[in-house]
Amino acid sequence: MKIILASTSPRRQELLKMAGVDFTTMAVHIDESWQIGEHANDYIKRMVESKFEKACEQPLQGRNLLITADTIGVLPDGGILTKPCSQPDAYAMWDKMSNASHEVWTAVCAGVVDEGFLMTQQSMICKTKVHFVELTDAMKHDYWQSGEPLDKAGGYAIQGRAMAWVRSIDGSYTNVVGLPLAQTLELIKNVQS
Repeated sequence: MKIILASTSPRRQELLKMAGVDFTTMAVHIDESWQIGEHANDYIKRMVESKFEKACEQPLQGRNLLITADTIGVLPDGGILTKPCSQPDAYAMWDKMSNASHEVWTAVCAGVVDEGFLMTQQSMICKTKVHFVELTDAMKHDYWQSGEPLDKAGGYAIQGRAMAWVRSIDGSYTNVVGLPLAQTLELIKNVQS
């Protein structure tokens, strides 16, 4: 069975490769706008399932296992941290995370599609608590100037320069990178059986 990761995220691709998974990639584009009043759990579930539906619309030959994923940050008050759209947006998010804890949630959806027909589908959400040091204006400025925060949920990459901001984590490190690897491999195994 062919495995297709419906994501162009280099981090997700790298993690699956490190685990020895043989896969191809597919780009899917959806509207990722958060709806006013939408709970983080509902938002991330909608994102990952919308990506899966979009992937299923592609012309696929034979039997395929599709994987989609979406990652967000979640503040203790339930506020959602998505990709920053501007420098002020990133700074506002970082101010809320400075010297405090937040969670990183990744939803993963996997399913088997045979000759265009959905045979089985499962999804899950993995949550990891991340505690940041106190962030100074200079730290935020230098990090923004690096260009690294632009396409990252919460505006940071734990595997990049922002690793210096992380005092501790409780849960899956690969989840914070963008794909909870052990949980994803288990999900793949479950939908294959």
